[in-house]
Amino acid sequence: MDQETWRRDRRHHDFRERGLGVPEGERLLGTFAALTLHTVILDASAAGRPAAVEALHATPLRTVARTVMNKRAYEFLAAAPADADDDTEERDLAAFRLLTYQTGHAAHVFAYLGSLVRATFDTLSGRSRTTTATCGDLRLWARWAKLLP
Repeated sequence: MDQETWRRDRRHHDFRERGLGVPEGERLLGTFAALTLHTVILDASAAGRPAAVEALHATPLRTVARTVMNKRAYEFLAAAPADADDDTEERDLAAFRLLTYQTGHAAHVFAYLGSLVRATFDTLSGRSRTTTATCGDLRLWARWAKLLP
């Protein structure tokens, strides 16, 4: 998403304006995006489709963006794994859980992060040369950008 440096700079400025440190904001944003993808897999499974990586890879990015708009905070928490892989992931999930139950300023931060996740998937979808960019395309783009092994 940060092909244009102004996007990252504006996001970092917005994090600071909302009282978030940049590393914390980036981790929360990543956690929200990951939980959104988990939610998409659970939705596919509930609809009778296979709950597998292949099903996720076939999911259009615009569907993922709509998922953010159409779910409540507790629905994202339902997609959260029970056990984290490491301490950093555990801390990030705990911070996300706390944000979902807060009111006031923290509730606005949660809504802001959701709007960023939605905008990210919309932006990535809009950059695609195909009309229906999928999560599989996203993985391929990340590999090309050397963000994945």
